[in-house]
Amino acid sequence: MPDRFRRGGSLGLRLLVSAVLLTVVFLYIDLGELMRAVEDGQWGWLLPALALVMLATVPGAARWRLILQKAEIEVSGVQAVKTFAASLVLNNVLPTSVGGDAVRAWSVGKASGRLLRAALSTVLDRATAVACLFLLAWTALAVDADEVPAVLVSVLLWLTLGLAAVTAVAALVAAGIRPVVRRIPRRIAMMLREAWATLRMWGRSRSLISWLLVLGVLYQLLAVLALVLVGRVARVDLSFSLAAVTAAIVVVAMLVPISVGGLGVREGGFVLLLGEAGVDGSEAALISLLSAATIVLASAAVVAMVALYELVGRTGQRQSMPREPTP
Repeated sequence: MPDRFRRGGSLGLRLLVSAVLLTVVFLYIDLGELMRAVEDGQWGWLLPALALVMLATVPGAARWRLILQKAEIEVSGVQAVKTFAASLVLNNVLPTSVGGDAVRAWSVGKASGRLLRAALSTVLDRATAVACLFLLAWTALAVDADEVPAVLVSVLLWLTLGLAAVTAVAALVAAGIRPVVRRIPRRIAMMLREAWATLRMWGRSRSLISWLLVLGVLYQLLAVLALVLVGRVARVDLSFSLAAVTAAIVVVAMLVPISVGGLGVREGGFVLLLGEAGVDGSEAALISLLSAATIVLASAAVVAMVALYELVGRTGQRQSMPREPTP
Protein backbone atom coordinates (compact mmCIF):
# COMPACT_ATOMS: atom_id res chain seq x y z
CA MET A 1 0.00 0.00 0.00
CA PRO A 2 2.76 2.52 0.83
CA ASP A 3 4.46 1.68 -2.48
CA ARG A 4 1.21 2.39 -4.30
CA PHE A 5 0.91 5.73 -2.53
CA ARG A 6 4.50 6.60 -3.39
CA ARG A 7 3.94 5.75 -7.07
CA GLY A 8 0.75 7.78 -7.09
CA GLY A 9 2.51 10.69 -5.41
CA SER A 10 5.36 10.53 -7.90
CA LEU A 11 2.95 10.57 -10.83
CA GLY A 12 0.99 13.44 -9.29
CA LEU A 13 4.19 15.42 -8.78
CA ARG A 14 5.24 14.89 -12.39
CA LEU A 15 1.81 15.92 -13.63
CA LEU A 16 2.10 19.05 -11.50
CA VAL A 17 5.58 19.82 -12.85
CA SER A 18 4.39 19.36 -16.45
CA ALA A 19 1.38 21.61 -15.79
CA VAL A 20 3.55 24.30 -14.18
CA LEU A 21 6.14 24.22 -16.96
CA LEU A 22 3.49 24.38 -19.67
CA THR A 23 1.79 27.26 -17.87
CA VAL A 24 5.08 29.15 -17.73
CA VAL A 25 5.68 28.49 -21.43
CA PHE A 26 2.20 29.64 -22.44
CA LEU A 27 2.48 32.73 -20.24
CA TYR A 28 5.82 33.54 -21.86
CA ILE A 29 4.60 33.19 -25.44
CA ASP A 30 1.73 34.98 -27.18
CA LEU A 31 -1.18 32.53 -27.47
CA GLY A 32 -2.67 34.63 -30.24
CA GLU A 33 0.57 34.28 -32.20
CA LEU A 34 0.53 30.55 -31.53
CA MET A 35 -2.96 30.21 -32.97
CA ARG A 36 -1.98 32.28 -35.99
CA ALA A 37 1.07 30.07 -36.47
CA VAL A 38 -1.23 27.05 -36.46
CA GLU A 39 -3.61 28.66 -38.98
CA ASP A 40 -0.80 29.84 -41.26
CA GLY A 41 1.17 26.59 -41.01
CA GLN A 42 2.47 24.94 -44.15
CA TRP A 43 0.87 21.60 -43.28
CA GLY A 44 2.01 19.92 -46.47
CA TRP A 45 5.45 19.49 -44.84
CA LEU A 46 3.96 17.31 -42.10
CA LEU A 47 3.49 14.26 -44.33
CA PRO A 48 7.18 13.92 -45.31
CA ALA A 49 8.10 14.52 -41.65
CA LEU A 50 5.84 11.62 -40.65
CA ALA A 51 7.35 9.48 -43.40
CA LEU A 52 10.90 10.17 -42.15
CA VAL A 53 10.00 9.22 -38.58
CA MET A 54 8.35 6.03 -39.81
CA LEU A 55 11.45 5.23 -41.85
CA ALA A 56 13.69 5.95 -38.84
CA THR A 57 12.07 3.14 -36.85
CA VAL A 58 13.75 0.60 -39.15
CA PRO A 59 17.41 1.41 -38.32
CA GLY A 60 16.36 2.14 -34.74
CA ALA A 61 14.82 -1.31 -34.35
CA ALA A 62 17.70 -2.94 -36.23
CA ARG A 63 20.20 -1.51 -33.72
CA TRP A 64 18.24 -2.86 -30.78
CA ARG A 65 17.81 -6.26 -32.43
CA LEU A 66 21.57 -6.56 -33.06
CA ILE A 67 22.26 -5.91 -29.37
CA LEU A 68 19.63 -8.46 -28.35
CA GLN A 69 21.04 -11.09 -30.72
CA LYS A 70 24.54 -10.58 -29.32
CA ALA A 71 23.02 -11.20 -25.88
CA GLU A 72 21.49 -14.45 -27.23
CA ILE A 73 17.93 -13.11 -27.31
CA GLU A 74 16.20 -13.88 -30.57
CA VAL A 75 13.60 -11.41 -31.85
CA SER A 76 12.27 -11.32 -35.41
CA GLY A 77 12.83 -8.19 -37.45
CA VAL A 78 9.11 -7.54 -37.71
CA GLN A 79 8.60 -7.92 -33.96
CA ALA A 80 11.59 -5.67 -33.24
CA VAL A 81 10.17 -2.89 -35.42
CA LYS A 82 6.72 -3.21 -33.83
CA THR A 83 8.06 -3.20 -30.26
CA PHE A 84 10.52 -0.38 -30.92
CA ALA A 85 7.85 1.80 -32.54
CA ALA A 86 5.45 1.11 -29.66
CA SER A 87 8.14 2.20 -27.19
CA LEU A 88 8.46 5.54 -29.00
CA VAL A 89 4.73 6.12 -28.52
CA LEU A 90 4.85 5.14 -24.85
CA ASN A 91 7.93 7.29 -24.16
CA ASN A 92 5.79 10.32 -25.01
CA VAL A 93 2.70 9.38 -23.00
CA LEU A 94 3.92 7.46 -19.93
CA PRO A 95 5.03 9.27 -16.74
CA THR A 96 8.71 9.15 -17.73
CA SER A 97 10.40 9.63 -21.09
CA VAL A 98 11.93 6.14 -20.76
CA GLY A 99 8.69 4.35 -19.86
CA GLY A 100 8.41 2.88 -23.34
CA ASP A 101 11.97 1.58 -23.12
CA ALA A 102 11.10 -0.18 -19.86
CA VAL A 103 8.06 -1.77 -21.51
CA ARG A 104 10.03 -3.09 -24.49
CA ALA A 105 12.74 -4.47 -22.20
CA TRP A 106 10.11 -6.21 -20.08
CA SER A 107 8.22 -7.68 -23.04
CA VAL A 108 11.34 -9.14 -24.65
CA GLY A 109 12.88 -10.20 -21.37
CA LYS A 110 9.74 -11.97 -20.19
CA ALA A 111 9.34 -13.84 -23.48
CA SER A 112 12.99 -14.95 -23.56
CA GLY A 113 13.44 -15.55 -19.85
CA ARG A 114 16.46 -13.22 -19.84
CA LEU A 115 15.09 -10.08 -18.28
CA LEU A 116 18.45 -8.73 -17.11
CA ARG A 117 20.04 -9.03 -20.55
CA ALA A 118 16.96 -7.49 -22.18
CA ALA A 119 17.12 -4.55 -19.78
CA LEU A 120 20.84 -4.07 -20.38
CA SER A 121 20.28 -4.27 -24.16
CA THR A 122 17.65 -1.54 -24.01
CA VAL A 123 19.82 0.69 -21.82
CA LEU A 124 22.76 0.24 -24.19
CA ASP A 125 20.53 0.97 -27.18
CA ARG A 126 19.20 4.20 -25.63
CA ALA A 127 22.62 5.36 -24.39
CA THR A 128 24.40 4.77 -27.69
CA ALA A 129 21.54 6.42 -29.59
CA VAL A 130 22.02 9.57 -27.51
CA ALA A 131 25.78 9.36 -28.14
CA CYS A 132 25.12 9.14 -31.90
CA LEU A 133 22.89 12.22 -31.69
CA PHE A 134 25.69 14.17 -30.01
CA LEU A 135 28.16 12.91 -32.63
CA LEU A 136 25.79 14.07 -35.37
CA ALA A 137 25.34 17.45 -33.68
CA TRP A 138 29.10 18.06 -33.44
CA THR A 139 29.58 16.92 -37.03
CA ALA A 140 26.86 19.32 -38.18
CA LEU A 141 28.54 22.11 -36.22
CA ALA A 142 31.85 21.36 -37.92
CA VAL A 143 30.15 21.75 -41.30
CA ASP A 144 27.88 24.70 -40.51
CA ALA A 145 28.39 26.50 -37.20
CA ASP A 146 27.22 29.93 -38.34
CA GLU A 147 23.53 29.10 -37.81
CA VAL A 148 24.01 28.04 -34.16
CA PRO A 149 24.33 30.69 -31.42
CA ALA A 150 27.46 30.48 -29.26
CA VAL A 151 25.43 29.91 -26.10
CA LEU A 152 23.93 26.73 -27.57
CA VAL A 153 27.40 25.50 -28.53
CA SER A 154 28.53 26.12 -24.95
CA VAL A 155 25.58 24.19 -23.52
CA LEU A 156 26.27 21.31 -25.92
CA LEU A 157 29.94 21.30 -24.92
CA TRP A 158 29.20 21.17 -21.19
CA LEU A 159 26.63 18.41 -21.70
CA THR A 160 29.12 16.44 -23.79
CA LEU A 161 31.80 16.76 -21.12
CA GLY A 162 29.29 15.84 -18.42
CA LEU A 163 28.09 12.72 -20.24
CA ALA A 164 31.69 11.71 -20.95
CA ALA A 165 32.52 12.09 -17.25
CA VAL A 166 29.50 10.01 -16.21
CA THR A 167 30.51 7.30 -18.70
CA ALA A 168 34.08 7.27 -17.41
CA VAL A 169 32.95 7.02 -13.78
CA ALA A 170 30.54 4.20 -14.65
CA ALA A 171 33.33 2.32 -16.43
CA LEU A 172 35.65 2.72 -13.43
CA VAL A 173 32.97 1.55 -11.02
CA ALA A 174 32.22 -1.47 -13.21
CA ALA A 175 35.92 -2.33 -13.47
CA GLY A 176 36.40 -2.17 -9.71
CA ILE A 177 33.24 -3.93 -8.65
CA ARG A 178 34.68 -7.46 -8.55
CA PRO A 179 36.03 -7.27 -4.95
CA VAL A 180 32.71 -5.85 -3.78
CA VAL A 181 30.73 -8.69 -5.37
CA ARG A 182 32.11 -11.15 -2.81
CA ARG A 183 30.52 -9.23 0.06
CA ILE A 184 26.97 -8.90 -1.23
CA PRO A 185 24.10 -11.44 -1.35
CA ARG A 186 24.66 -14.31 -3.78
CA ARG A 187 21.65 -13.54 -5.99
CA ILE A 188 22.68 -9.93 -6.52
CA ALA A 189 26.29 -11.00 -7.06
CA MET A 190 25.20 -13.42 -9.80
CA MET A 191 23.22 -10.66 -11.52
CA LEU A 192 26.21 -8.32 -11.40
CA ARG A 193 28.50 -10.99 -12.81
CA GLU A 194 26.08 -11.67 -15.65
CA ALA A 195 25.74 -7.95 -16.36
CA TRP A 196 29.51 -7.47 -16.39
CA ALA A 197 30.04 -10.49 -18.66
CA THR A 198 27.36 -9.22 -21.07
CA LEU A 199 28.88 -5.74 -21.20
CA ARG A 200 32.34 -7.16 -21.88
CA MET A 201 30.92 -9.37 -24.63
CA TRP A 202 29.37 -6.33 -26.33
CA GLY A 203 32.52 -4.26 -25.89
CA ARG A 204 34.69 -6.89 -27.56
CA SER A 205 32.54 -7.07 -30.70
CA ARG A 206 33.95 -4.59 -33.21
CA SER A 207 31.28 -5.45 -35.76
CA LEU A 208 28.52 -4.68 -33.25
CA ILE A 209 30.10 -1.35 -32.32
CA SER A 210 30.47 -0.44 -35.99
CA TRP A 211 26.85 -1.29 -36.81
CA LEU A 212 25.58 0.56 -33.74
CA LEU A 213 27.47 3.65 -34.90
CA VAL A 214 26.31 3.47 -38.53
CA LEU A 215 22.68 2.67 -37.76
CA GLY A 216 22.61 5.11 -34.84
CA VAL A 217 23.80 8.02 -36.96
CA LEU A 218 21.33 7.05 -39.71
CA TYR A 219 18.49 6.90 -37.18
CA GLN A 220 19.33 10.32 -35.73
CA LEU A 221 19.91 11.79 -39.20
CA LEU A 222 16.36 10.88 -40.22
CA ALA A 223 14.98 12.17 -36.91
CA VAL A 224 16.74 15.54 -37.24
CA LEU A 225 15.62 15.88 -40.87
CA ALA A 226 12.05 15.26 -39.67
CA LEU A 227 12.51 18.06 -37.11
CA VAL A 228 13.70 20.39 -39.89
CA LEU A 229 10.52 19.60 -41.84
CA VAL A 230 8.39 20.17 -38.74
CA GLY A 231 10.00 23.60 -38.56
CA ARG A 232 8.83 24.23 -42.12
CA VAL A 233 5.27 23.52 -40.97
CA ALA A 234 5.63 26.45 -38.55
CA ARG A 235 7.23 28.53 -41.34
CA VAL A 236 10.61 28.42 -39.58
CA ASP A 237 13.64 27.65 -41.72
CA LEU A 238 15.66 25.56 -39.26
CA SER A 239 19.16 24.74 -40.40
CA PHE A 240 20.23 21.12 -39.91
CA SER A 241 22.96 22.10 -37.46
CA LEU A 242 20.59 24.18 -35.30
CA ALA A 243 18.01 21.37 -35.32
CA ALA A 244 20.64 18.77 -34.37
CA VAL A 245 22.11 20.80 -31.51
CA THR A 246 18.67 21.71 -30.16
CA ALA A 247 17.49 18.10 -30.34
CA ALA A 248 20.59 16.83 -28.52
CA ILE A 249 20.17 19.28 -25.63
CA VAL A 250 16.41 18.74 -25.32
CA VAL A 251 16.74 14.93 -25.40
CA VAL A 252 19.12 15.00 -22.43
CA ALA A 253 16.87 17.41 -20.54
CA MET A 254 13.90 15.09 -21.11
CA LEU A 255 15.78 12.19 -19.53
CA VAL A 256 15.48 13.92 -16.14
CA PRO A 257 12.37 12.26 -14.60
CA ILE A 258 10.51 15.37 -13.46
CA SER A 259 7.57 15.49 -15.89
CA VAL A 260 5.15 13.26 -17.78
CA GLY A 261 6.75 12.12 -21.04
CA GLY A 262 8.98 15.20 -21.03
CA LEU A 263 5.90 17.40 -21.45
CA GLY A 264 6.75 20.95 -20.45
CA VAL A 265 10.49 20.26 -20.39
CA ARG A 266 10.50 19.75 -24.16
CA GLU A 267 8.39 22.86 -24.84
CA GLY A 268 10.42 25.05 -22.49
CA GLY A 269 13.65 23.74 -24.00
CA PHE A 270 12.61 24.48 -27.56
CA VAL A 271 11.35 27.97 -26.65
CA LEU A 272 14.56 28.89 -24.79
CA LEU A 273 17.04 27.33 -27.21
CA LEU A 274 15.42 28.40 -30.47
CA GLY A 275 14.77 31.79 -28.93
CA GLU A 276 18.55 32.27 -28.81
CA ALA A 277 18.52 31.77 -32.59
CA GLY A 278 15.84 34.42 -33.07
CA VAL A 279 12.87 32.07 -33.42
CA ASP A 280 9.64 33.48 -32.00
CA GLY A 281 8.40 31.76 -28.85
CA SER A 282 5.03 30.78 -30.33
CA GLU A 283 6.70 29.24 -33.36
CA ALA A 284 9.20 27.37 -31.16
CA ALA A 285 6.36 26.04 -28.99
CA LEU A 286 4.49 24.88 -32.08
CA ILE A 287 7.61 23.10 -33.35
CA SER A 288 7.95 21.33 -29.99
CA LEU A 289 4.33 20.19 -29.88
CA LEU A 290 4.36 19.10 -33.51
CA SER A 291 7.63 17.17 -33.09
CA ALA A 292 6.11 15.13 -30.26
CA ALA A 293 2.88 14.62 -32.21
CA THR A 294 4.86 13.52 -35.27
CA ILE A 295 6.74 10.87 -33.28
CA VAL A 296 3.55 9.55 -31.69
CA LEU A 297 1.50 9.48 -34.91
CA ALA A 298 4.26 8.03 -37.10
CA SER A 299 5.24 5.37 -34.56
CA ALA A 300 1.61 4.42 -33.96
CA ALA A 301 1.17 4.09 -37.73
CA VAL A 302 4.15 1.71 -37.87
CA VAL A 303 2.68 -0.40 -35.06
CA ALA A 304 -0.66 -0.55 -36.88
CA MET A 305 0.97 -1.48 -40.19
CA VAL A 306 3.04 -4.27 -38.61
CA ALA A 307 0.00 -5.56 -36.71
CA LEU A 308 -1.98 -5.63 -39.97
CA TYR A 309 0.90 -7.42 -41.71
CA GLU A 310 0.97 -10.05 -38.96
CA LEU A 311 -2.81 -10.46 -39.11
CA VAL A 312 -2.76 -10.96 -42.88
CA GLY A 313 0.09 -13.46 -42.50
CA ARG A 314 -1.77 -15.49 -39.88
CA THR A 315 -4.95 -15.44 -41.98
CA GLY A 316 -3.04 -16.65 -45.03
CA GLN A 317 -1.45 -19.48 -43.03
CA ARG A 318 -4.83 -20.67 -41.77
CA GLN A 319 -6.29 -20.62 -45.26
CA SER A 320 -3.34 -22.56 -46.72
CA MET A 321 -3.55 -25.33 -44.12
CA PRO A 322 -4.98 -28.55 -45.60
CA ARG A 323 -8.46 -29.34 -44.43
CA GLU A 324 -9.31 -32.69 -42.94
CA PRO A 325 -11.56 -34.79 -45.18
CA THR A 326 -15.12 -35.02 -44.00
CA PRO A 327 -16.37 -38.53 -43.34
